Amino acid sequence: MTPIRPLAFLASGLVLLLTACAGSPAGAPSETVYAVTERVELIRFKSDRPSEVLERRALSGLPAGEQLRGIDYRVARGVLYAVTDSGRLYTIDTAQARLQPVAAAAPAFWPVQGGVTGFDFNPTVDRIRVVSGSAQNLRLHPETNAVVDGDAANPGVQPDAGLRYAPDDRHAGRRPDVAGVAYTYNKKDEKLTTNYVIDRALGALLVQGSLEGVQPVVSPNTGLLRTVGLLGTGPLSEAHFDISDVANTALLAARTAGQNTTRLYQLDLGTGRARELGVVAGGERLLGLAIEP
Repeated sequence: MTPIRPLAFLASGLVLLLTACAGSPAGAPSETVYAVTERVELIRFKSDRPSEVLERRALSGLPAGEQLRGIDYRVARGVLYAVTDSGRLYTIDTAQARLQPVAAAAPAFWPVQGGVTGFDFNPTVDRIRVVSGSAQNLRLHPETNAVVDGDAANPGVQPDAGLRYAPDDRHAGRRPDVAGVAYTYNKKDEKLTTNYVIDRALGALLVQGSLEGVQPVVSPNTGLLRTVGLLGTGPLSEAHFDISDVANTALLAARTAGQNTTRLYQLDLGTGRARELGVVAGGERLLGLAIEP
């Protein structure tokens, strides 16, 4: 009979416990997250263990020559949407990992300008906000793929006003480099929301428009940005951002400048500070991220 060594047994158990804890920061949120990788694969993971991919499938249905630029859930319907660089909207069947165009013959698509994009549903009006590093700012209709006219007083269809820092903001005059957008959910009044965005070059959390409940109300359609605070990560080379419905858990998948791995962060919406939750999948680049409702 092999004698039991209590100290060795306890030591090995402690190592296993510490290993498990290392992958799950204390108090980390356990949201189900979908992301699309640079290889156009749909992956699923939990936010408290982002390195553990629960499902990985090649995403089909993307036409040749089009590039996926972002994904988000339409909470009102529980359907995952995607946008490509042409401005075309798709729904994603997560069970089949397949893209389906929203409108076969939509009005003229509005190409997404700039190399980085933010894409998110406004839950109060069920419309999609699209922003980009080129200061582009517009809304899309989720059923028709049409651009919402930002200036009905003039003929034709205009996007919303371009992104810029408010005159009284500490970064006034600086050109924003927006790479992510997300809306909050107000538990007391479903008609209220706040539109947050990420400035990639600054490594900062911003508000587009005004905070919910603050007067005077400034619409995100104005493109006016105000700084909440720095993330504490430094400048970012990649940023994909979403906020969960009801719980308002803010998650950011990002690479810092000079870093070769994509990491998941939880953001404090009051200060902008980021807390790292771990490496996403194998650290590969992403094309979009969305929290499942």
